[in-house]
Amino acid sequence: MTAIAALAIGGLLSGCSGGEEHAESPKLGQCDTLLGAKNVEAAVKTTGGSDVEVGGTPQADVLADRLAREAKQWQESDLQHTRYTSCRMGAFEGDEISGTVDTTVKWSALSLGMMDSPENSRTWRRANPSVYVEPEAAPGLSRLIAACAVPGAIASQPSDLPLQFDVSGASLGTELRWELLSTFARSVVEEMDCTKPPVIPSALPAAAS
Repeated sequence: MTAIAALAIGGLLSGCSGGEEHAESPKLGQCDTLLGAKNVEAAVKTTGGSDVEVGGTPQADVLADRLAREAKQWQESDLQHTRYTSCRMGAFEGDEISGTVDTTVKWSALSLGMMDSPENSRTWRRANPSVYVEPEAAPGLSRLIAACAVPGAIASQPSDLPLQFDVSGASLGTELRWELLSTFARSVVEEMDCTKPPVIPSALPAAAS
């Protein structure tokens, strides 16, 4: 199991010496790079805790390598996919947990063809032909799927095995979840050797009228 790095962020939450506090936690610094420093700071503030524990694998290149290796071995009969936790931030006030923020990525069990079904079209928003977003997949959870053709994978992989990015946190609003989600997806996709990289939009796609 990945070691958990603890960070006291009293200065970060009060706006004092935030950069120095960030520097004391290598994993939180890596989350800054993966998710955007301003997004991470805002997410931590919403939890209301004074101490944060950071876990996961917050390295886009490592995640991309694991995902690519899995895609090259995938067959259409494979329905189980490994979920990779990139950043897990747990905030504490004393001994009590005050909030958590989780970001994960996996190859999705959903295909792009499923997005046109009446059931899915009610909750999923089409950003472009390769990217779909579900702003409220569950309470406090936003999800994005993106087609990524991995060289060496079977021909059906791009449409039948898209990437799935999740960001969850009960204290996060929809807009902040989107900022974390889109930055996260963009960071990983940039490290993937997609034949035609999906374009992750900067703005949350509007709901279909």
